[in-house]
Amino acid sequence: MLRAAEGTILVTTDRVVQEARRRIELGLKRPELLAVLDDLAELLTVVPVVALEPFLGRCEETLRDAVPSRNGSLRDAHVLALAWSVDADVWTTHRDFAGTGVATWSTPNLMRALAEADPQ
Repeated sequence: MLRAAEGTILVTTDRVVQEARRRIELGLKRPELLAVLDDLAELLTVVPVVALEPFLGRCEETLRDAVPSRNGSLRDAHVLALAWSVDADVWTTHRDFAGTGVATWSTPNLMRALAEADPQ
């Protein structure tokens, strides 16, 4: 499975990394995990949210009007903007991207797909 993942390019935004840091420090209260997050971030392509500004308005509108979630949350507009700008799927634990035209992967489905792609 790790061999299959090596052929994958993972991208995220700087805001996602900041949110993860906050969650580890304040939510989990596990500051020792910050080093793990930093190591992981080194393997990712991290795109500044400011670079996605041209897409954000349209992404906010799309998220606000997305039929399946209808929760009006615009917090993840930067993630949708990144997905649209690099023509990528989203790995997520919630349904906020349903109805936006972006494919989403839950962790179990992503792990299963990577395992199936691994020729061993």
